[in-house]
Amino acid sequence: LERYRPAAVTAYQRNLALSRRRTFVTRVRAFLVANAVAVVRVHVGGDFYSRGYAYKWLRVMRRSPRVRFFFYTRSWRVCAIKAVIDRMARLPNCVVWYSADRDTGVPAEVPPGVRVAWLSVAEGDVPPEGTDLAFRIRRLRRAPAPSGGTPVCPAEDGVPRSRRVTCEVCGRCWHAAPAPGRTALPVLDSPCSPRPSAS
Repeated sequence: LERYRPAAVTAYQRNLALSRRRTFVTRVRAFLVANAVAVVRVHVGGDFYSRGYAYKWLRVMRRSPRVRFFFYTRSWRVCAIKAVIDRMARLPNCVVWYSADRDTGVPAEVPPGVRVAWLSVAEGDVPPEGTDLAFRIRRLRRAPAPSGGTPVCPAEDGVPRSRRVTCEVCGRCWHAAPAPGRTALPVLDSPCSPRPSAS
């Protein structure tokens, strides 16, 4: 992305510098209030790069109980950061997704409140057991996703629809997970101990 959009590099560098300021939490809170933000995806690209930075987001989330936060993270592999992420998962206004693929594998331990998203990067890259949602790289989205198994993001499942699927219309990523043993109604037409098994 940065190669094709040089302005993105400047924006990312500015955002990184802002994230390191002591005023980060106050500034983010002020933005959320001023713009009446209801849902925040933390990091469209990027991740929690340190325990301190993750803790700043935890403070923002605690101070913004009416805002729904959600994010995908691979920082579950860094124990110090994972400890903060798992605290976020206990908040009623935060939905945490551990991000996984063939390189990371499925996390051995997934705390309550955390779901696992799988990125399929090649034909036959089927999400393994223990994953809750799958995403597919652009090339794979042309063909319908195999039925059964882990559901695929409706915007990437290759199923033709009369209406374009957007995150705003779907909302699956930031809605609370259905209670165990219950099936959610469809919204659209068609390294740090083992994960507890569903009962």
